[in-house]
Amino acid sequence: MSKLKLNSAGRLAEAFVTSRLTVLFMLACTLLGALAITLTPREENPQIIVPGAQVRVFLPGASAAEVEQLVIRPLEGIVKQIPGVDHTFATAMNSVGILAVQFKVGQDKEKSLVKLYDRILGQRDRLPADAGAPLIVSVDVDDVPIVTVTLASQTYDDYALKRLADRLLDGLRSLESVSASYVKGGRDREVRVELEPDSLQAFAVTVDQIRGVLAAANVSAPLGSVVQQGQNRSVFLDGFLTSADDLKRVIVGSHAGRPIYLGDVATIIDGPPEERTRLSRFAFGPADPRFGKGLDPEIPAVALAVAKKPGTNAVVVADEVLARIERMKQQFIPAGVELVVTRNDGQKADAAVNVLIEHLGIAVFSVFLVMVFFLGLKEALIVGLSVPLILGLTLGANYLFGPTINRVTLFALILSLGLLVDAAIVVIENIHRHYARLGRRDKRAVTVQATNEIGSPTNLATIAVMLVFVSLLMVTGMAGQYFYPVAFTVPIAMLASLLVAYTVTPWAANRWLKPGEGHDLEDHNPKDRLHRFYHALMAPMIDRPRLRRGVLLGVVAVILLSLLQPAWQFVRPGGISGAQSWLGVEMAMLPKDNKNTFNITLDMPESTPLETTDRALREIGAVLRENALILNYQSWIGEAGVIDFNGLLRGAGNKAGPNVAEIRVNLIDKAQRSKTSIEMVRELRQRLMAIQSRYPGSVIQLLEDSPGPPVRATVMAEIYGPELGQLRAIGKQVKDAFKHTYDMVEVNDSEPDDVQEYRLVVDREKAALSGVTTGEVAIALRRLLDGEELGRVHIAGEKNAVPIRLQIPRRHQIDPALLSRVYLTSREGKSVPLSGLVRIESAWADRPIQHKDGERVVFIGGELGHTAPVYAVLDLDQRLDGMPLANGERLGTANLRLNPAIPDTIDGYRLLWDGEIRMTLDTYRDMLGALGIALTFIYLVLVAYYQSFAIPLVAMAAIPLGLAGVFPGHWLMGQPFTATSMIGVIALAGVVVRNSLLIIDFVLDYRRQGMDLREAILEAGAVRLRPILLTALAIILGSMVMLSDAVFGGLAISLIFGTLAATVLTLIVVPILFYLLLERRSPGGHAAETLKEENS
Repeated sequence: MSKLKLNSAGRLAEAFVTSRLTVLFMLACTLLGALAITLTPREENPQIIVPGAQVRVFLPGASAAEVEQLVIRPLEGIVKQIPGVDHTFATAMNSVGILAVQFKVGQDKEKSLVKLYDRILGQRDRLPADAGAPLIVSVDVDDVPIVTVTLASQTYDDYALKRLADRLLDGLRSLESVSASYVKGGRDREVRVELEPDSLQAFAVTVDQIRGVLAAANVSAPLGSVVQQGQNRSVFLDGFLTSADDLKRVIVGSHAGRPIYLGDVATIIDGPPEERTRLSRFAFGPADPRFGKGLDPEIPAVALAVAKKPGTNAVVVADEVLARIERMKQQFIPAGVELVVTRNDGQKADAAVNVLIEHLGIAVFSVFLVMVFFLGLKEALIVGLSVPLILGLTLGANYLFGPTINRVTLFALILSLGLLVDAAIVVIENIHRHYARLGRRDKRAVTVQATNEIGSPTNLATIAVMLVFVSLLMVTGMAGQYFYPVAFTVPIAMLASLLVAYTVTPWAANRWLKPGEGHDLEDHNPKDRLHRFYHALMAPMIDRPRLRRGVLLGVVAVILLSLLQPAWQFVRPGGISGAQSWLGVEMAMLPKDNKNTFNITLDMPESTPLETTDRALREIGAVLRENALILNYQSWIGEAGVIDFNGLLRGAGNKAGPNVAEIRVNLIDKAQRSKTSIEMVRELRQRLMAIQSRYPGSVIQLLEDSPGPPVRATVMAEIYGPELGQLRAIGKQVKDAFKHTYDMVEVNDSEPDDVQEYRLVVDREKAALSGVTTGEVAIALRRLLDGEELGRVHIAGEKNAVPIRLQIPRRHQIDPALLSRVYLTSREGKSVPLSGLVRIESAWADRPIQHKDGERVVFIGGELGHTAPVYAVLDLDQRLDGMPLANGERLGTANLRLNPAIPDTIDGYRLLWDGEIRMTLDTYRDMLGALGIALTFIYLVLVAYYQSFAIPLVAMAAIPLGLAGVFPGHWLMGQPFTATSMIGVIALAGVVVRNSLLIIDFVLDYRRQGMDLREAILEAGAVRLRPILLTALAIILGSMVMLSDAVFGGLAISLIFGTLAATVLTLIVVPILFYLLLERRSPGGHAAETLKEENS
């Protein structure tokens, strides 16, 4: 034994084969796995870190064009200096500029924000002197709530519900893992001073007088201290207003010798605002037993939203939050208030993970049954023992260094299951072969020798597979972070499989396996049926050159026909647009998934009042209540709903105004319904279009949760150009083209409609003669329209600030008569009516100006009913590229190549495609590049191993063979080819190379033993047929559990059908190619080949 040179496999086997450390190692693996499953944070999908921030700068009175030049342009220049910025999105509006900064995916969040703060505040002097200080707000994925609890009631209004929700929120603040939390919806308490213009005029009291008196009357302050009777005592002035009655008794002037109280000239109201700018309601659906129990199906509601801290377990945090809320409910929530959990990402993650753990168990059992059939029970048990140990090590590595437990992590384990047993199978099979002729030799030494023999080729094959998956680390952007668990988990699992195969498997074989037990996996018996079948199949191909060429040409033809399935839509005579061809296969990023929730957004024309938006939303609600599968829904009018991850990246959280609304719809669990959320959305879309048609200019969108990285719109056109009027005209033409595209729905644009406004113009000359400045007029008019906050009322026990709002009620409309009843106080103390200083004109409001990456832009977006976006985009691109414009130029389109284009308007107006097509191109580009680099490294490793440039080419020539089954498999299953399908193809490359290497190694080994080339080729294929079939069946059965998943079904299809095709074709093509290579290398090989050709 001392003379045997040991490699890494042999050294590990020698150290562990009889050692007690092996048992400790097994226990450690088991405990590590158990701890990892318990402690690793669980999520439904991997968290995608996209650092971002919003910079807001106010420039009062400036037009949108001025804000663009004076605020947005300097801010864009400052941000351009910061490394790591991916995109900037800017909006210039009247009096305010907003710049959204999106950093590259994976950038450190804190460092990115520090750089942004440092640059902007350090170059504050580039902004106008009269501009407000830049307000920088982080846009953080960790602030997305994981739990929302809705408080709804038939009895209480949203003001009372908001106060209850605030108390609940206070009770959650002490939870360690709770992060940003807030109450969405409802009204807060205020004390409103509603001035009566007639009373003001009658008592000759001006608004300025009231403002000054209120500010002076609401004062408290420490006044120092005095020493009395040997003690130091502080002196404090207590002059705060503490109630609405205090306000009523404030003296604002005198008339005819008696005091005039504020209550004489104004109505003082303590309570919520009466004039609604936002509404929030809740309704039970037919699937809830409480449906139809109340008088009004939609009842007032507020939502309590709770986020978790980074790195904490969503399942644990959600359970803690809901348990705390349940305790508080018993204490102070009245009977008439319903508490409904409307979002629970912890439960969703736990359910998804538990289902996949069950699927993983099923896959492990399926692979075990295959091994029992091929290896026998005892050897199968030894190999099966390695599986939980490998999974324990892999999950432990994930817990310590890698991703959370999520769908992608678990699918990566299922994907690798068929591969990670290979090393143990090879070890146990070689040990079995040595034990068959053990004789009197030392069993321990033979076990180590058997493990040592297969060490180098097994390491080589495993490294080849690991390189393929490690290459996925090259995938960039959000897709890279989404698929990162695959790139991390599979190589770790493969490495763990080697470690366990070289330690535990020899130990178990040495203890439990006796000579003669189990099946001989490698078939050396020439009389065996499979052995004879393979010889009968391959011998004619080896012996007859024409048949051999025909087979190779046939294989190439099959691969080309398979590749034609996804390509046919692009080249067919009927054009790209339209339904998919019968044999065609769609190309997409990721398919939609069956979810338990979806959103509906409503965007009305900008001039729409809140009441009209509310009416349209109630009509949508009436349609929803007819659907028996809807559990409940919550609606928000005047603002967006509680933000989710998709909405955060789309910028939906910034939407506000009386013309916007949103509904969050919750369905019964998908396990309890036969209809998917995808089908429900399609059906609802048709019905909601009738509502949309009744409100001209409105857009109703049904937004499903993206299964992977989200995009702003499925099909997105970005139109860049210098002149705003021309940009908007092009936008209308492009929008019309969208509407006339097959399967296109929910077309929308970023350009608001024109809105009329009242423009109040100050007569400067009259103002100067009256002793009043324009600024004083502006302040008075703002009070007239929006009111003014004048401090707060200091009410004992109140949790939130209670502002004092001074305003003139909306019932007094803006007209000259009103202005004549509102007075200003001049410098001489005289009362001056506003009507003499201001005239009212009608005009069009400033339209916002939008930028992306420093260029003016208009966005046109659309969704698709059921087809993939690539066909719609290419059809649109054909129609829009070169489209004539009103100024004589032509529109240019771009951004459909593998490398993204940047906005460039020097040569005219350009349309760049974004949305899902851009993400698809980026992902496919990175994956193909990663596969190319992986194959290059594999080739170099094989060259070093075989000391040959040609042999690795033969091994890698089998890689395209799997494609013969991949696309037909997708067609048979009715599924599009997606990014996960591409991962399946990448995995397939590793499997195919591994099988090729096993055949080539055996051929070379037989040749070294002196076997004839023809016999070596036939015998190697026949002997390796069973192991290759075992690997194929393990992969196929292990992958079948993934077929039911909408997202990762594509990966399963690629693996299952690709493995079927590749296994069959590898056993044929690789021996033929290797035979041709060695035949031509042998003396007289080419002459013998020519003679065979002539004889045949």
